[in-house]
Amino acid sequence: MSKRLLMGLDVGGGSGRCLLADADNGEVFSAASPWSYPRSGGLGFDADLDVIWRKLCDAAHQALARAGSTPDDVIGVAVTSMRFGVVVVDDGGRPLYAGPNRDARAFAESLQLANEYGDALNAQTGHWPMAVMAAPRLQWLAANDPDEWQRASTVFALNDAVTQRMCGAVATDASQAGETLLFDLASRSWADDWIERFGFPRRLFPALREPGSNLGPLASRAASDLGVRAGIPVAQGGGDTQCGLLGVGAVSDGDVAIIAGTTAPVEMVLSRPVADPDARCWQGHHLLENLWVLESSAGPAGEVLAGFARMHCPDSPRPTAALLAQAAESEPGAMGMLSTLGAQVMNARAPGLPVGSVTPSHFVATGDPDPRRHLARAVVEGIAFSMRANIEQLGELTGRSSDQVLLGGGLSQSPTFAQLLADVCAATVRAPATPEASGLGAAVCAGMAAGVYDDLRSGADSVVQLRSGARTFEPDAERSAAYEEIFAGWSELRLASAPADAVAQGLAGRALARTMSEGAASGPVAHAERPRILVTANIDERSLEQLRELGDVEHANYRELRRLLKKDKLVEALQGVDIFVTEVDLVDGASLQQLPELRIVSSCRGNAVNVDVQSCSLLGIPVLNAPGRNADAVADLTLTFMLMLARKFPAASSFLRETPHEPGELRASGLAHATLQGRELWCKTIGLIGLGAVGRGVARRVRPFGTRIIAFDPYVDAERAALDGVEIVSIDELLAESDFISLHAPVTDETRGLIGKRELERVKQGAFLINTARSALIDEQAMLEALREGRLAGAATDVFSSEPPGSDSEMLAVDNLIATPHVGGNTEEIAAHQGQIIADDLARLLRGGEPRFALNPEVARALDLSVPRAEPDADAREQLAELAKGPGPSVTS
Repeated sequence: MSKRLLMGLDVGGGSGRCLLADADNGEVFSAASPWSYPRSGGLGFDADLDVIWRKLCDAAHQALARAGSTPDDVIGVAVTSMRFGVVVVDDGGRPLYAGPNRDARAFAESLQLANEYGDALNAQTGHWPMAVMAAPRLQWLAANDPDEWQRASTVFALNDAVTQRMCGAVATDASQAGETLLFDLASRSWADDWIERFGFPRRLFPALREPGSNLGPLASRAASDLGVRAGIPVAQGGGDTQCGLLGVGAVSDGDVAIIAGTTAPVEMVLSRPVADPDARCWQGHHLLENLWVLESSAGPAGEVLAGFARMHCPDSPRPTAALLAQAAESEPGAMGMLSTLGAQVMNARAPGLPVGSVTPSHFVATGDPDPRRHLARAVVEGIAFSMRANIEQLGELTGRSSDQVLLGGGLSQSPTFAQLLADVCAATVRAPATPEASGLGAAVCAGMAAGVYDDLRSGADSVVQLRSGARTFEPDAERSAAYEEIFAGWSELRLASAPADAVAQGLAGRALARTMSEGAASGPVAHAERPRILVTANIDERSLEQLRELGDVEHANYRELRRLLKKDKLVEALQGVDIFVTEVDLVDGASLQQLPELRIVSSCRGNAVNVDVQSCSLLGIPVLNAPGRNADAVADLTLTFMLMLARKFPAASSFLRETPHEPGELRASGLAHATLQGRELWCKTIGLIGLGAVGRGVARRVRPFGTRIIAFDPYVDAERAALDGVEIVSIDELLAESDFISLHAPVTDETRGLIGKRELERVKQGAFLINTARSALIDEQAMLEALREGRLAGAATDVFSSEPPGSDSEMLAVDNLIATPHVGGNTEEIAAHQGQIIADDLARLLRGGEPRFALNPEVARALDLSVPRAEPDADAREQLAELAKGPGPSVTS
């Protein structure tokens, strides 16, 4: 049976999202595809419209798959995006400038506008000038890139740029236009007087269309990219916050809503604008005609909560949810602790860096077995207090109060937070079943264009009624009464902290300025065109997508093609290639000299033996590598070995197959009970020889078993080891005290033969020995002798002096030795690990930073892609010739 699905696309701060809403039963399916906005030097950030489109299409395909739908099921589409995202295009639709809401390159221009016209602009447009608004950005573009400015044809929001790609329409709506500082608040039209005063061509500003209006049919190419049918109506969307109001049902005069995602705009819907001479708040346009929005934002509340949660619950896969769960275990007032972290009360005239404080005392909850819950409660309460303070600021401006708050965004899914907000505000809190309120609002716009709804109000009402699972949270009278006193104290603390916050903002501002100036000094590496990237390594799709953000990628996976490139074949494959990402191909100096366009080589290995690094350095080619790519895989195998040895797994696994017995025979059960009693890891001492990436990974894995972890590593100090829950000891202490000894050291002159007969005579009787590193670390014969004599209860090894050992090797004839054929680093996930390392480092290098893992860092620092690769001088040519006489690169280490 066919469906009627409405598609809402959302261009967000960290991802592209797609929401599909079933127009008949309200069922919702959604998906997201993450991205990041690259820094463009100093205060600048860029938005790549091609990347945005690819990510939206990826999210659309995911959502359609989750819905189990066909392309014909989607009957309309609309796009929403962050406010203050600005795009400038030329006559052909080519972007001349595209910046997200964090691009602040126009900071100086915004200060000048505020000084000269701040009050007048606030009175007419409802906004005090800020760097993220279109007016100062256009001034910046005109001053800094006059050639591009002369070609400018249209200015609109990010969602409007995506809409143009889908159907060719050049239009915007009042909710986005109202954030430009060039739009009249009262008349709901472009402010031609300000446009003229600032010297902007009037033609730059597109026609206004009401949200939900049909802009035209979806083009065939765009439909194919999205995975839907061509010709369906493309609707005018709007700003994400206003679409969010539609998604939570805030469509009537006096409604109060909070879209609590990364930021937390607190909104009141109004039938007419109000006076705000102090310019503390913003005023803008609702998606519905004849409605306005008054906003007092609580700032980056969700971002601050998530950041604190990562620090407070670092081991949780969902740290924010874990933090909220901890907060629920505490009590109102958090045992006297107060927090102003992320607690912003909006003042648009005087914005500042978000700072805050927490007021714990070591006397609080002294005997509490889990005092962290009170700290968690204080931080969450502080965010709820800031939301109440912003609601009250709206009330002061309008003379209204509200006994109901509509809550959308990610925090709306937390019953703990919703109930706490209800108690703090002494108001009913209604949270919809769907947290993606902005995407749902865009879907409502699509439904109007598709003829499903007569207007947006009825569409919003229909969506709210159809969606099951919406929740209502009523305030608890006793808790609300307690919060009245606590909120008063919090408000007093916030005001009293203002001088200290100003000092903190100054310190943070100086640190930020240093960061920005460093970014401005380095800037993005110039390149005439997008670099061509050849990837022959085995890396995952996500890493490939990151590389596609940097250049034009060809992926020729050596595993799939069963191909190794060397000499002439390598030269042939790398013609015209700027960046080569390899894993096994042999990159030698002679071949490199025939490839003058090659600028960067990335080897997806910890030890890049397949690349002649010295020759690369002489030719000015940075070589990146991927240390630690298999650390998780080897750490997993190490833990597997520990558990197998402790539970006598090889014998237990073969017992039923090799011991003759009848079904239900008690003798066999008794024999198993007597001979296969194992051990637990609990209370055992784990000794790690080497505390690098693998050793630390093993420590993280065994700590939850209740183990004591000790390590020998002369290059790691005790404090650094304590971060991983590890105690540094001498090797003699480790051998004498460990129940499990695991090797994770590199082979050097110091470590070769590290564990020999003498050392094995010192081990604790009945200990287990594990080697997933290198066979050269251990005397194999001494290990076999210790196993036969019972000093070692068992051992496991993934490495051998001869690999693989012969099937008749005495190593394989020992019953209490587990042997595997060097498979520790051979997992499907290695593709993702090494791909992520290489993609991240290439992004750093191409955007002007220093890569984390460069085998010739001085060459990476000197890289300049704006000029051709320099020819080697006579001395370099002589050194290259000498290197060519050597053994050259190899496939294996």
